[in-house]
Amino acid sequence: MRKRVADSFRKFVALESGGGIALVLASVVALVIANTPVNTHFHKAIDPYHSLTSQWLMAIFFFLVGLEIRNEIRFGEMRNPKNAAFPIIAALGGMAAPALIFLLINRGTTAASAWAVPMPTDIALALGALALLGSRIDTSLKIFLLTLAIADDLFSIVIIGIFYSNELSLGKVFSTIGVVFVALVMPEIKRFPTTTLIRIIHPWSALLVIPLFALTNIGVELDFGNIWESISSPVSSGIILGRVLGKIIGITLFAWLASQIGIARKPSSVSFLEISGVAALAGMGLTVSLFIAELAITDEIIIQQIKLGLVVGALISAVIGLLILARFAKAQD
Repeated sequence: MRKRVADSFRKFVALESGGGIALVLASVVALVIANTPVNTHFHKAIDPYHSLTSQWLMAIFFFLVGLEIRNEIRFGEMRNPKNAAFPIIAALGGMAAPALIFLLINRGTTAASAWAVPMPTDIALALGALALLGSRIDTSLKIFLLTLAIADDLFSIVIIGIFYSNELSLGKVFSTIGVVFVALVMPEIKRFPTTTLIRIIHPWSALLVIPLFALTNIGVELDFGNIWESISSPVSSGIILGRVLGKIIGITLFAWLASQIGIARKPSSVSFLEISGVAALAGMGLTVSLFIAELAITDEIIIQQIKLGLVVGALISAVIGLLILARFAKAQD
């Protein structure tokens, strides 16, 4: 049984890593298209299908998220309260700190309603970056990141339901909160268990749905003559600082406090320096952040600044996280 679980985990991480590469490639293509003359033709071609990619195809992603949360609670790390508490509390810190930083920088402005945008983490991007370090990364660290990101997804969906429900159409309610709820309450069928369902849906979500969403949504026109002015705008800098500093501070601090107070158990093979490296990688987020941005903001200029902040924040987070882990991660025995 333990071998089967370990094999499933390795396959999951490998597929998420591949999905991370596909997501990066799709994002790069989107950025290239947005800054070339073909941009107008590209948008004319995809605009009639925007609701398909941004709503109905994303329903597949959210359904998969719901299944992963369900199985993590029933069979994974979240089943053991003390083991689960460590990444879950860390995830809360990793959401609160970025939101607070963004709000402090954008208080009193229209953009303040996008306070939740810096919060979510992309499992695919974070695990994909982590995979670059190979066997030097302890399995417990990978499980910590995976559980943290799944908890992050759960809290993000709750936040969407509570704070952005007015912006959700009936179709979007079903394609987000609705499908997650259906996945959470699904019964376990012996002949067709949810693990099999995840195995079927996962490649489609990782290698098609998410890259397609990024391709049609992440493109931002860059004015290279004023690039610093764009990055230093309150919206972009709020996203970047929230993701880069907020994730590191929030995740590491909350994980340390939970361990010190005794309400959570830190894996003995993992150090807090390694956790800070993973926390930096958790600053890589595009998919759910873009989804929240579309609900929170209608101003296209602010949307473009958010996209720029997410891309730059993800790049900086990846570099910092990999540098920390390359220096301090202990090779597995």
